[in-house]
Amino acid sequence: MAKRNGSSTLSENVTKKLQSDILAGQYKPGSPLTVSELAKGFDVSVAVVRESLTRLATQGLVLQNPNHGFSVKSVSEKELNSIIEARLINESAALRLSITHGDLTWESNVIAVHHKLSQTAEYEEVNQKLAVREEWPGIHRQFHYELIAACPNPVLLDICRRLWDLSEFYRHWSIQQQPTRDVRAEHKALTDAVLSRDSEHAVEIFRAHIQLTADNLFDHR
Repeated sequence: MAKRNGSSTLSENVTKKLQSDILAGQYKPGSPLTVSELAKGFDVSVAVVRESLTRLATQGLVLQNPNHGFSVKSVSEKELNSIIEARLINESAALRLSITHGDLTWESNVIAVHHKLSQTAEYEEVNQKLAVREEWPGIHRQFHYELIAACPNPVLLDICRRLWDLSEFYRHWSIQQQPTRDVRAEHKALTDAVLSRDSEHAVEIFRAHIQLTADNLFDHR
C-alpha cells in the first residue's frame, strides 16, 4: 500500500480497507485478526494496523481482547434484533422526513442511484462459489443513504449511518444462508413508494426489507 501524507493517512486507508473487507465477508465472524500478518499484507507498520483495528473496535465491527488481541465480531441473534429495532425506529423516521422535505433534485438523485443499483449485478462466481461483486455494496449503501438524504436532521442521519455498518455485517452473512432473495424487486418497490410520496407504504416496505436479514440468517441455518 502506497504511503501518502504520513501515518494518519495510512491508518485511514487501512481502516477503510479492513472495514470494507469485513463488511464484504472476507473475514468470518469471530475469526482472529493478527496484527503482524495484516501489517505485512498492507505493507505498513504494526502500529498503523493496531490503530486501524482500534478504530474499528469503536465502531463495533472488531472485538479487542487484552489477552487475545483482535478478532472480527461474532454474529448474535439478540444483537441483530437490537440493530434492526434501532434501524426501524431511526431510519423509518428519517425516511418519512426525507419524503416530506425532498425536492425535485432529491427525487432525481433517488432515480439515478436506483437505476445504477438495478443495473449492477449483485453476485459473481468466485472459485465455484457465489460471492457479492466488489462494487455492489457501495452502490447499495449509496441507494439507502439517498432515500433518507432529504431528512433535515443531521443527528438522525448520523445515527442511521452508524447503524448501517453493523446491519451490513449481518446482511452479508444472511446472503450465505439464502442467496435467492429477490433484493432487486424489494429495492424497486421501495423506490416506487418513495417517489409516490407514500410515507406509510414506503416505511412498510422498508421494515419488511431489513427484517428479512434476520429471518434469512437465523431461520435458515
